[in-house]
Amino acid sequence: MRSMAAEVTAEFFDSKEFCYDVSEDGRAITIGFELKNRDGIKILIVFDPGDESVALRVYNIAKIPSEKKDDMFAVVNSLNQKYRWIKFVIDEEDNTINAEDDAVIQLDSCGEEVLKCCLHFAAIIDQAYPEIMTSIFG
Repeated sequence: MRSMAAEVTAEFFDSKEFCYDVSEDGRAITIGFELKNRDGIKILIVFDPGDESVALRVYNIAKIPSEKKDDMFAVVNSLNQKYRWIKFVIDEEDNTINAEDDAVIQLDSCGEEVLKCCLHFAAIIDQAYPEIMTSIFG
């Protein structure tokens, strides 16, 4: 079942001339953003049933060496205290740092709302990236 919010958001992205991909089921959009401190990221935007909320996810922000994984939990905790609107998490299966954001949306304005969330999400990841890298390699 396709998401009406995904369709409205895709139309908004088209109006702003953004490049993106829509999933086969029409419930998710992937969009890329360039950052200053890291190579670009891809944000996965998943629209919940009911079209009243959305989940944003970025995977593999950084790979953590196995021997540093325990230390990185403190770094991720610190980042979560420092930044609002975003949650940094460690994927223990592949030793990577990911980021998550969830938002409530309204169908009539979701395109602009989702874009603002994506821009804010990307900016926070870009700000946090040097601290993550210093913790891994410093």
